[in-house]
Amino acid sequence: MKKLKFSLLLSALLLAGLPPVFAATADADSKSLVYDLLSGLASVPAGEIVFPAPAAVEAIPLRFEKPTCVPSQALVPGKNFMPVVSDARRVQVIDDLLAKIAVCKPLPYNNDGIIHSQSHNGLPVKPSGYYLEYTLIVPDRPTGSKPEPVVIGGQTYMTGPVQSLRGPERLMIGNGREVYYTPDHYANFIYLAIVR
Repeated sequence: MKKLKFSLLLSALLLAGLPPVFAATADADSKSLVYDLLSGLASVPAGEIVFPAPAAVEAIPLRFEKPTCVPSQALVPGKNFMPVVSDARRVQVIDDLLAKIAVCKPLPYNNDGIIHSQSHNGLPVKPSGYYLEYTLIVPDRPTGSKPEPVVIGGQTYMTGPVQSLRGPERLMIGNGREVYYTPDHYANFIYLAIVR
């Protein structure tokens, strides 16, 4: 026989709907009677404690689920992007990352290739599992680096500051073929069409 702590049992009974009993007990004798009743329940054989099984839950892709990689010819780098990315360093790292994703080459971060199911302004709303997220590491931007400008299609965007090893820049790949670049950890998304 296992003894349960009185406070634990009392908490369980209160959660089960016992508060009206206490509310109705105004005098000391009644309170004593309730206390005696609960005290007598403090020893319960272990086999008599039953917890209900959780209800069945419909299979929903988890936010951090990582599906099996499927090679995609659509992600093989081309000659350029439309709109044009006017930063040769970023073009190179985007091309390098896309080349790895296209052939399912292992990537350095566990979060690379996970389902990104949060909605963001600028990222078309799609069903869960549509977008996979990848870390874009730009050389010479160590942790602590300040934001820097990136010109894409003649428009200047500011990257986020580098506050961790993964930094603020990401590629979102939609349906294995659509490339979205975010320089500032999801504040802005720029669709990059690969020019062949």
